[in-house]
Amino acid sequence: MNLLLLALALLYIGLSVFVWRFWLRQSGASYPIHTELAVLALVLLLHTSVIWLPLLHDRQLIIGFGHALSLVAWLMVLLYWCGNFFYPLKGLQLLLYPCAAVSMLLAAFLPGGQAAYHLQNLPFMLHISSALLAYGLFGITALLAILLLVLNRQLHRRAMSPMLQALPPLLSIEKLMFQGIWAGFILLTIAVISGTVFAEAVFGAPAAFTHKTVFGVLSWLIYAGILLKHYFQAWRGKKAAWWVIVAFICLMLAYIGSKFVLEIILHRM
Repeated sequence: MNLLLLALALLYIGLSVFVWRFWLRQSGASYPIHTELAVLALVLLLHTSVIWLPLLHDRQLIIGFGHALSLVAWLMVLLYWCGNFFYPLKGLQLLLYPCAAVSMLLAAFLPGGQAAYHLQNLPFMLHISSALLAYGLFGITALLAILLLVLNRQLHRRAMSPMLQALPPLLSIEKLMFQGIWAGFILLTIAVISGTVFAEAVFGAPAAFTHKTVFGVLSWLIYAGILLKHYFQAWRGKKAAWWVIVAFICLMLAYIGSKFVLEIILHRM
């Protein structure tokens, strides 16, 4: 499994080098998005097999620190691949592929625990599927927020590089970001409710007030605040982008962060 994760890391590094070299080359040629998506489809097939093939044998979902990172990265890349057929996501891969490569390396060298959950546990599947989809969407929106901040800074400096000029318009990036937040917020709400109401069925114990709960609820409140201010006060721009990044960091601390502390530092499940 580690060899496959390392192979995936190398493939994502190769994609990162390709897209960065193309944008920095400043050749004026149109970006070969169809070629990229065709290659990415093959990489996604390998990534999918690494994550899901074990389920065909023992019907269990293995959720450790490394597997969780690999799963979230897979969802983000899959959402990017699918989204390209409907939305202008050009430029997002500049950040996405390096993040995916780092996630694969961490998954290979820091696998963490091997907690297994039966797929027949419907409350757990509702909770974990909605939570992971929310992670993937919020990960994409955090990358869009970073792109928005970079583009906004260049616009104010009036020093647009050819690479940044090739990005979608700032308002398009912002619109996509808020659409992603709306979808992710609905999924996160389902995850929070299912994790609370069905806590004993999901985790084998009643809901408890832990740092995971605190960061999870905090991220939900921040995303709710962002959406409310955007809806009622047309809130947008740099402040909104920074809060999107803060909310995602809180979400990462709630799940991935807690797994890192428990499984990697404390060696507990």
